[in-house]
Amino acid sequence: MALREERPTTVIFKAPEPKPLSEAGRAAADKLIRVASSLVGEGADNLFGNWCIADTELALTLNRLAANGDAVPDNLARYVKVQWARPSVQAWVKHEA
Repeated sequence: MALREERPTTVIFKAPEPKPLSEAGRAAADKLIRVASSLVGEGADNLFGNWCIADTELALTLNRLAANGDAVPDNLARYVKVQWARPSVQAWVKHEA
């Protein structure tokens, strides 16, 4: 929850959050990166070989850090970019409510 509170999706869609992560936020970010790194192989485009909705969810969660300029390992930053470039994701991002 700390990561969601300190890096809401507005950091992706509107503006970065200038405050650094709190101790709890940093711990949550470190755990996310540790788990994501164990799931996303070096150079992998998807979690399980073929795309699934979990790829978009993980990419969105990691993008809370990446879009804000927080440190994300290169392979995970690449994974986020690949997932974010999917036509379906871009259609969702550009959709006006």
